[in-house]
Amino acid sequence: MKKWEDIKTAEELMRARYQAYVDADIEFIKVTHDPETIHAVSWEETEKWSKNSEWLGLEIINIEDGTENDEDGLVEFKATYMENGKEVVHHEKSLFVKKDGKWYYRQWLPLQETIVKENKVGRNDLCVCGSGKKYKKCCGKK
Repeated sequence: MKKWEDIKTAEELMRARYQAYVDADIEFIKVTHDPETIHAVSWEETEKWSKNSEWLGLEIINIEDGTENDEDGLVEFKATYMENGKEVVHHEKSLFVKKDGKWYYRQWLPLQETIVKENKVGRNDLCVCGSGKKYKKCCGKK
């Protein structure tokens, strides 16, 4: 994995942070998180997610700014992993900021969606959104 001080772009930090999740390197994830938003993170949950997931791959969807000459940048990505026997795709647009020459992850922006690939939901099954309603009476309405 690249050393933090060698990271020149927001995309490089995104890739390094993904690898840190794969390796369960929570310390790297902590030090590369913007101090302005770090208080909102549950590190216990982050570590649990990292260690209990089988990481399958990272796909960069789009990059806006975040070059060596920028002070911030956006990286849209999809991270695929297995959790509890289900393949999950975490889709996020992340904001990165540069401070004193180092890139930090600040926060996700409103694009986040998580897709669970599993067997088709039956009309009478509970809805996957967690409402407690049957799928046909909730998200499955036509």
